[in-house]
Amino acid sequence: MLIPSKHERLEKNLLVIGGDILSILKKRRIWNIEELFQNLKEIKSINLNQYYNSITFLWLSDIIRVDKHNISLKQKNDT
Repeated sequence: MLIPSKHERLEKNLLVIGGDILSILKKRRIWNIEELFQNLKEIKSINLNQYYNSITFLWLSDIIRVDKHNISLKQKNDT
């Protein structure tokens, strides 16, 4: 769920996981989709569904770019 409820663990929220993904992408510009998931899973112990929901949210918000099997932050001058 996008908006956290009082019954949800905040660290498992879509927005929080999305923020964690952005933090990782700022350290290393381009990641393989699978490598990024494995890295994040070790840190946050999330499942694949939560990961893909967060990636989809970031992509729909036009924050990240997905090219084949790679994910990267969108640059300000990207269209």
